Amino acid sequence: MADFDPCYEFMMDNEDAGRKYACVPDAPVGAFAISGINSVAFPEDFARIKAAPQAERGPLVKDFYRARLWNAWLEQLNNEDLAARVFDAAVNMGAGTAVRLLQYAVGATSDSKWGPQTVGRANAWGAGAVDSFKSQRRHYYEEIIKANPVKQVYATVWFARAAK
Repeated sequence: MADFDPCYEFMMDNEDAGRKYACVPDAPVGAFAISGINSVAFPEDFARIKAAPQAERGPLVKDFYRARLWNAWLEQLNNEDLAARVFDAAVNMGAGTAVRLLQYAVGATSDSKWGPQTVGRANAWGAGAVDSFKSQRRHYYEEIIKANPVKQVYATVWFARAAK
């Protein structure tokens, strides 16, 4: 069973990378983010966290990710390394896309929704599921760049995140 705390720390290595819950500009014009929590996608959560004193933001950020993107299906994955990567992908590209990539990686029916078949296939794959998922994630980023070459600016960061 995957544990939230190490998966959260894995994801935060990508999202907060030394900023310590600081408010920084994010990709969409006029948007800001705190530890990956985007002001456009999550305006109420972002405002609540931004209003908190800097020293109190850490627990609020952690609570946000536990409530919004962690779920009982992730907890059922036997491979915590896989759970951390799927969780990280959900934060970066949305939960539906992350699940779809996991489904592609383990040969489950692709519907972008969690379910017992997805978890069962992922658990049956064992350690090989991590490499397969990383490959699917990289391919997804490549397709984004191919469809929209201006996104090439994100390639280095995206590919490093996918390879981690």
